[in-house]
Amino acid sequence: MQNFNFSKLENRENTMAAKWDKRAEIFGSEDVLPLWVADSDWQTAPAVKQKLIERAEAGIFGYSFADQSIYQAVEDWLQKRFELKIDREWLLFDTGVVPAINFTLKAITEENDAVIIQPPVYRPFFGAVKANNCRPIKNELIKEDNHYQMDLANLKLEIKKAKEKGERVRAMIFCSPHNPVGRVWQEDELLKLLRLLKKEDIYLLSDEIHSDLIYPGYKHQPVLKLLLAREEFKDYRQKVVSFMAASKTFNIAGLHTSYTIIESKKLRQAYNKAKEGFGTGNSPFGLLALKTAYNQGEEWLEAQLKYLESNYNFLKEYLQERLPQIKAVEAEGTYLVWLDCSELGFENDEQLIEFMNKKAKVGLNPGRWFGDAGSMHMRLNLACPRERLKEGLDRIKEAVKNNL
Repeated sequence: MQNFNFSKLENRENTMAAKWDKRAEIFGSEDVLPLWVADSDWQTAPAVKQKLIERAEAGIFGYSFADQSIYQAVEDWLQKRFELKIDREWLLFDTGVVPAINFTLKAITEENDAVIIQPPVYRPFFGAVKANNCRPIKNELIKEDNHYQMDLANLKLEIKKAKEKGERVRAMIFCSPHNPVGRVWQEDELLKLLRLLKKEDIYLLSDEIHSDLIYPGYKHQPVLKLLLAREEFKDYRQKVVSFMAASKTFNIAGLHTSYTIIESKKLRQAYNKAKEGFGTGNSPFGLLALKTAYNQGEEWLEAQLKYLESNYNFLKEYLQERLPQIKAVEAEGTYLVWLDCSELGFENDEQLIEFMNKKAKVGLNPGRWFGDAGSMHMRLNLACPRERLKEGLDRIKEAVKNNL
């Protein structure tokens, strides 16, 4: 087994890294320690890095396409990691999950359609609904005993209210695993949701970009896998779109490559039509990184998962012993942790944000970035060397001490 080094303090300054080189613009100071945006502070898998170096040596970077080897790599990965078998023709390659969600909404919605989202949730979901001139139905997650779950009773009510007003509830954008609350939805939860959406004839757009980043004791269930295994969903599968990528898993988000899985031929055609004119061709580096990561990166991924787990356990112990005013919501997946800061004593989110940015000098994602349901929370990225994580926590602890 190779020895992968996730503890090395990589210097990402002056590399055009949004996470590091936009600190002054985003947080008001270059002294802020950035633990926010969802990329990792360590190098990608060595095999991926080596293949990209070899490709760069070729010196020609023209227009590229996904050849059959790319399709095969994705098919093999889905089969190996999730026991999900798909037909090759269902696969479409894109520059990212967010553009793909927007293309899907463009293909299936009309102005003033209603689209369901589940705050607190990834901010671009709100933007996608707005950009396609639709109205969001906010089916907020329920937080009980430091654990989030779906509120399907409220969802049924909201759908009913929208239909009574003459609105068409067209789609739901679903986050699985959930960003930022870290839930890995269980099979029974997913089936209840799928049966409701099927009954109401609502498209499901399932963002599964964090599907490889799962903690021990939990298992990601691709919605498509559940649908394919049950005859009751044979027709409804035609209204389900899944979005996945290697970008978060292997820290290659800047190479802008994702893939979309659509079983329905009619919907694939509509999707491709919606993409016309947007220049959505893939980078040769992105495609090569995807293929190499899936074909040669599994050992690195398993090592990364162990490091993330140890980082998560370190954070939990640190908060319990030294910073009990902040509580980490129990994480099941992703390398993002949802922090409940309501016991710090601030009157509003503005005060909390200013405290983190100006006094603690730590750059986190404000909870309100994920909708009003994220009030008095912060999102922290664990995908960094332990030393850097500890420094961030030390800064917060010292600022809390001085603020008492």
